[in-house]
Amino acid sequence: MASQSVESHVMLEDVGLLARFFRGAKWYGAEWYITVFGGVILVLILLMTILAPHLAPYDPVKSVGSPFTAPGEGRQVLIVRTGEESIQGPGDLDGVLVGVRANSTGQFRALELGAEVKKFYDIEECFQALAEGQVGAIVVEEALGPQFMPAYGDRLKQVGEPFGRTFALGTDNLGRDILSRIIFGARAVLLVAVMSASFSALVGVTVGLLSGFVGGTLDRVFSLIMDSIYSFPGLILAIAMAAVLQLQMQRVLRNVTAAIGASLSGDQIAVMTGTMTTTVAIAVVYMPTFFRMVRGQVLAIKQQLYVEAARSLGARPSTLLFRYVFPNVIASIVVIFSVNIADAILTEAGLSFIGLGLPPPTPDWGYDISKGRQFLAAGQWWMVTFPGLMIVLVAMGFSMFGEGLSEILNPRLTEA
Repeated sequence: MASQSVESHVMLEDVGLLARFFRGAKWYGAEWYITVFGGVILVLILLMTILAPHLAPYDPVKSVGSPFTAPGEGRQVLIVRTGEESIQGPGDLDGVLVGVRANSTGQFRALELGAEVKKFYDIEECFQALAEGQVGAIVVEEALGPQFMPAYGDRLKQVGEPFGRTFALGTDNLGRDILSRIIFGARAVLLVAVMSASFSALVGVTVGLLSGFVGGTLDRVFSLIMDSIYSFPGLILAIAMAAVLQLQMQRVLRNVTAAIGASLSGDQIAVMTGTMTTTVAIAVVYMPTFFRMVRGQVLAIKQQLYVEAARSLGARPSTLLFRYVFPNVIASIVVIFSVNIADAILTEAGLSFIGLGLPPPTPDWGYDISKGRQFLAAGQWWMVTFPGLMIVLVAMGFSMFGEGLSEILNPRLTEA
């Protein structure tokens, strides 16, 4: 019996983290699969941010099509006068004067094909100009050909099939591709969320360790400060701090860049100011979360027998703190960190929604929702829906992954 017990103990000691992870599928069932699903979401989002320049079909800050193009639309048709034989398709437009509606997808497609463009602000004028011979052809949206051509009888005809790329998620009020803005917007959102959570953890964990371990007056002072911050509603406190810090941060950045001789444009300074302001505002909001969790665990751990034994053997306070106390808090820090990133994403979206986040035209999901809601009543639902779904998806991924980690890292798994 003794040998079996020793053998079982050795086997348990040899179980690695990866084996424990897969063992969770057996012991935790659906909860384990939810954790894996959250992790898959995070991996996909991370890949999307890294490969954004290769995945985004267009420049996210430039107009590339007609405003308010619905998802899946964007293809164009080429229309010429009946009897025109020199133009058989889009490839024959090089050097041809082509009529297009101003700031439309057709204008961008015609320029891509090497055509000379004549802009019209009214689509009926565009068709009329073709019928009168003012232009050699027109490039218009696929749905407009059948709508206006019957008025001209047999004088106009469509050449070839519809051509050009579609906008998978549509375009916004400025004709910018929403899919491209969502892909690049993930960079800004995750950057602010990870930076703010990291800063919160650095300060909150450090202060929590010292407060819980030292105790006394230091503990009462730190607890009073953190409880004061925690008493404010998070989003309201973040709004107040962002509003106060914005002008101050911009002034500091200008002075720093001037002192070191760096040359930054106004747009670059605005982006850096928005990023730093949002990061600091969110970080301050979530510092008490790390502090309260770490302090509570330190107060319990420092009373354990193995800590008292090390103290009685003459271990220094720094040794007790970093060798015996802190390692037992790390698992909880990882869990809180991932959950706080989810909260930070929602807070960042809220700040951007009211104009206290990154400056336009930087892709940002919260800002896009803010602008898109103005056109929701007119039926342009996609400008709000897709950025909103991304915020929900990423926040849900971090939440599920963080909550699941608390079970995956649970020591009970090693007892199975």
